Amino acid sequence: LEIGCGWGGFALFAARTYGCRVTGITVSQEQYDFAAARVRAAGLQDRITIRLCDYRDVQGQFSHIVSIEMLEAVGREHWPTFFAVCHARLAPGGAIGIQTIGMPDHRFEVYARHADWIQKYIFPGGMLPSIGALLEASSAGTPLTLRWMDDIAPHYARTLREWRLRFFERLDDVRALGFDDRFIRMWEYYLASCEAMFATRQISTLQLVMSRAGE
Repeated sequence: LEIGCGWGGFALFAARTYGCRVTGITVSQEQYDFAAARVRAAGLQDRITIRLCDYRDVQGQFSHIVSIEMLEAVGREHWPTFFAVCHARLAPGGAIGIQTIGMPDHRFEVYARHADWIQKYIFPGGMLPSIGALLEASSAGTPLTLRWMDDIAPHYARTLREWRLRFFERLDDVRALGFDDRFIRMWEYYLASCEAMFATRQISTLQLVMSRAGE
């Protein structure tokens, strides 16, 4: 199960590279249409199912669950529900892989009390978790336990730099889509400031693997 399948990239990779059978869910009609078309074009309908579905409405159990940078959109008050759903949908002996942008624990409570620039202009309603806040939410009602963790922030800094370079290489395309100079300046600020925050470890890109205690 992929919670928040986006444009289908991970599902295609997992099916092609490892032969996985993937159920990808999204609440975006645009992402659903695009990802489903990519699956059909790849001829992988027998291995990938894309559904327009909220994660709380998924039924059944899955040997593995993955969620890549969707948790930031769940909201702090819903994190315990997210982990409760993962616990319910995870088959015995299974594991959960989560990638999320993360806030340092010592800054989390201050950050959580107000909307910053990115929350106001780029990701309305977004909330970056800290490791401590996530573990508190997961242990509130489930036996899910952290098994492995990595922080790929330096790699993400490079990713943002590459995104920014490619963005400016295609400004004619950006303007053709109807975006003006104000948007271009705002997007440059967003990409450059995030690159700097990852490079200086002000924020993290966390990769977590969780499973039930005793399994």
